[in-house]
Amino acid sequence: MEQLWLTEILKSIGRFFLHPVFYYAIILALVAGAARVKRERNDFHIRIYSSFLELRDLFPAGLLAGLVLSAVSVAVGVAVPLTVLAAVAALTIVFSLAGNFRFLSPAFTIGIPILAFSAVKWLPAGVQEKIGSPSFGMLAGISVMTGLLLIAEGFLMLTSGAKNIPPKLRKSRRGLTVGAFSAKRLWLVPVVCFLPSGPISLPFSWWPVMGWGGHTFSLVLVPFLLGFQHQIQSTLPAPAVKRIGTQVIWAGVLTAAIGAAGIWLPYLPVSAAGFAVLARGWISIRHRIRENNASYYFTQQNDGIIVLSVIPGSKADKMGLVTGEIISKCNGQAVRNMDEFYRALQINPAYCKLEVIDTNGEVRFAQGALYEGEHYELGILTVENKMNLETDEAL
Repeated sequence: MEQLWLTEILKSIGRFFLHPVFYYAIILALVAGAARVKRERNDFHIRIYSSFLELRDLFPAGLLAGLVLSAVSVAVGVAVPLTVLAAVAALTIVFSLAGNFRFLSPAFTIGIPILAFSAVKWLPAGVQEKIGSPSFGMLAGISVMTGLLLIAEGFLMLTSGAKNIPPKLRKSRRGLTVGAFSAKRLWLVPVVCFLPSGPISLPFSWWPVMGWGGHTFSLVLVPFLLGFQHQIQSTLPAPAVKRIGTQVIWAGVLTAAIGAAGIWLPYLPVSAAGFAVLARGWISIRHRIRENNASYYFTQQNDGIIVLSVIPGSKADKMGLVTGEIISKCNGQAVRNMDEFYRALQINPAYCKLEVIDTNGEVRFAQGALYEGEHYELGILTVENKMNLETDEAL
């Protein structure tokens, strides 16, 4: 028995590396990184983050989330038919090709197939047999998995979604140049599931908790590709991402609860999938409405120069400057634009002392030694009028 389990575990790992989504996710991360660097160079004439940033973020956090979800999946006994896995993989690729990662939420990539396969049950029995419509017990397990993956999406947003968010420049409704952030992430989350047929028999009389009507199964390690994408322009990026992440977690909790109740009420798994699609869609729409109705955060300031972003490893980064702070004085001189900032730097070419208004409205000082020519490479990205955009957006 132990040898059979070991064989199935090794096979599941092999199936993981044969899954097209695994390789597609790597390619997608590389393409997304190249596109981001191109936009950064177009906006700021400099690369802010490495083109491998998206690829580096793809695995570590997702692997940890997958480990937790796999433990739950094994304990509950979530069975997923091959037809559903194929539909999820196909939708993942199609939605990502649309160019918007917000559709890579499990609410859409898994919730929509659940709705589609539940609709198959209204078709003639012969058609159902050919398509392979899953039982209500299976749909209950899959809908619970949808909720758990939504919770994972929310936690990933809270823990790593607000890190290294690249800035961008865009036009306001009045035609002025303003700063914004494109919060965009991809995570590959490998989860152990069960195929409803195979060489392994049921290990316990009470298992699976969410019965799927089968007596044998095989293991499969499924790479679920999770993603989100939201533009932030009315506030600092970290609070906005955390707010959305919290809302996604609650949507996942409710989805999992409704799906679990499907053990007793057969039509609740479909309701859970429908709720997930509507809830995740409403979270995105509500965020967009909020952003469109609010005033822009990163615009030219009367009391100084607002920091849109800081290049990692730069002098500004070492001085402790962060996004959203306002540089009000440089070497004792009040500064309101980049020309005044450059002139103030020349007062003491070997040393830079900045008076900064932090994101809480409190004044602090940031200072550091400069070397010859380094004041042109402090690493501060800011927002200027379009007439100065060609030369003043990167310091």
